[in-house]
Amino acid sequence: MSALPVNPAELLAAMAAGDQRALDALYRAWSPRVRVFARLQLTGCGLDAEAIADEVTVDVFHDVWRAPMRYDGRVAFGTWLLTLARNKAVDQIRRHGKRQAREESIDRDGYDQAQLDEINHDPGPQAQHEQQQRRHGVLDCLRRLRNPLQRESLTLWAIDELSVADIALIQQAPAGTVKTRLFHGRLNLRQCLERWLVQEGRHD
Repeated sequence: MSALPVNPAELLAAMAAGDQRALDALYRAWSPRVRVFARLQLTGCGLDAEAIADEVTVDVFHDVWRAPMRYDGRVAFGTWLLTLARNKAVDQIRRHGKRQAREESIDRDGYDQAQLDEINHDPGPQAQHEQQQRRHGVLDCLRRLRNPLQRESLTLWAIDELSVADIALIQQAPAGTVKTRLFHGRLNLRQCLERWLVQEGRHD
């Protein structure tokens, strides 16, 4: 049995030829990112974010399996995949009648901010623990952001490491608007993280 490729485009080509293993490999590599992104999309919508994020993730990869060659390579694979996830999440919000006014307060303050520290490739046990704690704090603060578009922009920029141009493609917004969302979102997120760090310090 030959080894599977790791390049998404090659996995998609294998899927188009009916290789189920390629779907499994793609799912293992990308589903965690899709799930986290979808969950943050659904936060604050009055829905069971965990359960529906799982549903969104399955739906995304089901669609990819059905039509793998829809990806034409014009944008990065991650950008394309998260665009699918975003559309699925918005459909879920609409379907449940809980769609919030995503466009209502496009560039107002959200709740919190932060520059996310880069993850080391091989941290020691203490560094790894601190890293996990910091990531938990960041995700918690992201969920608290009142403005869903700021939350989405920060998630794509900080966690998925997408460029402003890629975020603009996903959000179907001008790059300047994305920069504004990131600016205000970071300011608000910083306040949340500062409060979180103080609370963590009290527990030490």
